This record gives sequence, C-alpha cells and structure tokens, in this order.
Amino acid sequence: MAASAPPGQSPPPPPPSPRPKGRVRSGRLLILVVLVVVAVVLPAGAALLDRRDPATRLEPRTPPSSASTAVQTYPPGTPAPPLRLQGLDGSEVDLAALRGRPVVVNFWATWCEPCVREFPLLRQAAATHRQADLAVVGVLTNDRPAAAREFVRRLDATWPVAVDATAATAAAWGAIGLPHTYFIRPDGTLASHQLGELTKASLDRQLAEILG
Repeated sequence: MAASAPPGQSPPPPPPSPRPKGRVRSGRLLILVVLVVVAVVLPAGAALLDRRDPATRLEPRTPPSSASTAVQTYPPGTPAPPLRLQGLDGSEVDLAALRGRPVVVNFWATWCEPCVREFPLLRQAAATHRQADLAVVGVLTNDRPAAAREFVRRLDATWPVAVDATAATAAAWGAIGLPHTYFIRPDGTLASHQLGELTKASLDRQLAEILG
C-alpha cells in the first residue's frame, strides 16, 4: 500500500505522465515534411513569377538565313494596331495621324547592336523615298530616353521616336525581339514585318510593297 500523508499535509502531486513517443516522432516528421515542401515550392514560385511576357524581356535577334522565313507577310486588309505614345522630344507620336502615307515602324533600343547597325539603312531609306512621302517611326523599347536622344542626335535621325518604356506597345504589336520592323500601307493595313536586323535587300523588297 502507498504511504499516506501525515495528518494536516496535502498528499504529494502525482508524477507527470510520460509523453507518448509516437506523438513526438509524428510532430518531428510533420516539421520535416513542411521544410521539404517550402524548399521545393519557394524556388518554383520564384521561377513562375519571373516568367513574364516575352515582349517585356526583348532581346536582340538576328534574321534567319532564309529571307522567306525572316520576312512574314500579312493577309490583305490586316489593320495595324494603334500606336500612340509620347516622343523623345515631348510631342505625341500617333500612327493614326500618318494615314495616307506608307509607314515603317521600327522597334529598337540603343543597347541592341543589330538595331544600331541597321539604323543607317533606315536613315537612307527615309531620305531616298522622301518624295514618295515615306514615314519612318521609331519606337524606343526598354531603354533610357536620355541615351536615345544622344544616339538620335549623333546619327542625325529625322523621324519621330516614340518611347515605349514598359514594352506594352511592343507586346500589343507582337514584337518578340529587337529589332522588329513593320511595314504599313497608306490605307493603314499591315504588309509585312521582320524580326531581326534589316538588310538592304530585305528593306528594299518590303518598301516596294508599301510604296506602290
């Protein structure tokens, strides 16, 4: 028999019950599972967040070796998307205001080497076809306006340059790399476009389609 407490004193408290070992193991296992899930899910989530629309991460592109794959044509009557942005000089650049003229829209950036190389070709085309009322519109994409102003001044470009700082307009047009050039007829419909650096031959061929 257990000894009873002396008169006037409370009996001693019972000893604490031992914690079940199985519950401890289950708790540790749960913590381990949670840590493993976090280690796997966090990197995957970061990768998904970084997967943006291709047009917001434009990269320089070179044209394919075959001209037939470098230049893509549009079905007759395909309208050009809207283009209305602030220009480098602070004025508005609106493609709709050029309706009635053949237009070349060139998405570019100063950090894009193919863009820099083809720039003199666009300058020459603008001068050669001035009598045909050819309009060239540059769209500065993912670049600093200050760098573009210096570049345009140094290369003596005479056409308006719109600023597409977030590449939203490039995305709307389907531009997936730089440079990306679009050729528009006087009626405002798209004739063709080229992803990658223009050559004199590809430029002249596409100009012939919109100059009439």
